Amino acid sequence: MELHGKKVLVCGGASGIGAAAVQAYRAAGASVAVFDISFKEERLTETIIEIPVDLSDSGQVDEAFAKLESRWDTLDILVNNAGIECVAELEDTSEAAWDRVMGVNLKSVFLCSKAALPKLKASRGAIVNTASQLAFVGASSFTAYTAAKAAVVNFTRSLALEVAADGVRVNCICPGAVDTPLLRRQFEGRRGPQGTLDDLVGMHPIGRLGKPEEIANCILFLSSPLASFVTGSAMIADGGYTIH
Repeated sequence: MELHGKKVLVCGGASGIGAAAVQAYRAAGASVAVFDISFKEERLTETIIEIPVDLSDSGQVDEAFAKLESRWDTLDILVNNAGIECVAELEDTSEAAWDRVMGVNLKSVFLCSKAALPKLKASRGAIVNTASQLAFVGASSFTAYTAAKAAVVNFTRSLALEVAADGVRVNCICPGAVDTPLLRRQFEGRRGPQGTLDDLVGMHPIGRLGKPEEIANCILFLSSPLASFVTGSAMIADGGYTIH
């Protein structure tokens, strides 16, 4: 997939699936900007645009987009990938934890899509949102996370209808368990809510966890001309998790 000359913004691109997507877009010839709360400082050069931003904060998102617009006059692709987990039974889930998961996993998709749409309409571009296989099935101790990811799927479908006439395609990727820092945190020093890491692997008929690069390839496809007839889609890339 050749994307030479395209401008891509990856929100939540400092690690895991997001970082793999950044590398995939750069390998395809695109220019890539990254928004992520984990960046220690801003880097704005001819080849690197990295801006630290809390993607659940509308003020910070607006400021980050203003900085990006001072560098780029166009935007072709937006990837909304920011995400955090909340592993707790509902009775142990605080209101603050619930709000934080909804803010990062769902509100950020709203804020960044809204800010990017004028440029994407001008370029007849594409949006790819990161949801989860847990948007379609339940998981004990993941109530906040699954609720947010299910909302991302229907946000994707509704926005796809809204902007289809403008030539903007909107899709989402729904990964299974992918070997990322976010997933590994769930098993640090204890069994996770789905048992051990080996137990989790066993829930995937393919017999292993996913790799960030594999999900990045799906993201790249959904935003590329190869998927020009695809919009409103929720692509499941879960190693068979949901076909049990």
